[in-house]
Amino acid sequence: MNPLKLIAINISIPLFISLTLGSLIFYEKKIPEVIFSIIPYLFYAITVAILWISWHFNRNRFIFIILPLLLIYIAFEHLGAKRATDLFLYVSMLYPLHILLFLSLKERGLFSIWGVLKIAFFIVEIAVVLYFVFYPNSDIITLLKTKLFTTSFYPIEDIALAIAIFVITVIAILLIFNRSILYNSSFLIIVLTFYTGFYFIKTPHAKELLLLSISIIIFILLIRESYRLAFYDELTSLPGRRALMEDMAKLGMKYSFAMIDIDHFKKFNDTYGHDTGDEVLKMVAAKLAEVGGGGKAYRYGGEEFVLLFPSRELDESYTSTDTLREVIAKTPFVVRNKQNSKKIYINISCGVVQKNSQDKDPFAVMKRADNALYKAKKAGRNQVIKA
Repeated sequence: MNPLKLIAINISIPLFISLTLGSLIFYEKKIPEVIFSIIPYLFYAITVAILWISWHFNRNRFIFIILPLLLIYIAFEHLGAKRATDLFLYVSMLYPLHILLFLSLKERGLFSIWGVLKIAFFIVEIAVVLYFVFYPNSDIITLLKTKLFTTSFYPIEDIALAIAIFVITVIAILLIFNRSILYNSSFLIIVLTFYTGFYFIKTPHAKELLLLSISIIIFILLIRESYRLAFYDELTSLPGRRALMEDMAKLGMKYSFAMIDIDHFKKFNDTYGHDTGDEVLKMVAAKLAEVGGGGKAYRYGGEEFVLLFPSRELDESYTSTDTLREVIAKTPFVVRNKQNSKKIYINISCGVVQKNSQDKDPFAVMKRADNALYKAKKAGRNQVIKA
């Protein structure tokens, strides 16, 4: 289960964007019309930026999320009232399911087999919607307008509302239990914004503000995702070496380092395989991420980790590090194979040092921490040495 604080932090950014732009609907008479007139152009500009960055960084999920919005807006602007009404009916049911599908699919190259299948699905999806818009079937429309609830949410039909409840529930569960908090939080707000905008679709400028809100949420998510890829380790979700270098440049005159290494990790990999070794790395990283004393954990490389304690004395850092060592040593790790499963225990060795007057820079402090780690290994492992 993901920490509620982390969920709240990640959900606050897209929620703020949605609420801020959505509130403009209620102050429409106080806002100069010229502001609203440029909103479509902002939407087009942000859409182009999303498409270009997504293509450049091979994050094609965003392409398949923003393109339907662009096509929906163009269709609403150029279709007659009857066809636009039918399009509204189909889109209010399909687009949230479309979002859930592409949230669930893994990123692949756009022109890989999976990428081509996504493109084919997207084209078929558009073709089917356009067919029913231009060649409406009264029986299907009647079926889609079936009443399910006693309360009316017009212009959103009951089936669309049922789909909304399903999609929002699934994404909310993913947000609580799935590791991809960054995606799930933003996509949850996108779906909520979509349905809120469609509910107020007849309000002046609601459609434009809806599309602008979602496009900005997607754009910021794309930027945050690019940052995550650059600064965070994909396997453990801890900040990586680049993030450590950035944070080291911000340090003051007092700080401590802890260098950490998993004991006998190579032997463990040789015995149980690299897949199991990866699970061990994730388990250790999860424990280190809970470091107290104002510390922050990083994956330095391989089975090595770093704890950085800005403005902390050596004894404080030692206590926090030794607490983690003890927690990890007492946490059973279950190794499963085809025949059976067994519990084993993972140990770590640590070296902790504080900056002193002879250290020229943080790299010198880290070097001393590495030497202290070596002493912990030599002294028998599963211990913390402070220097």
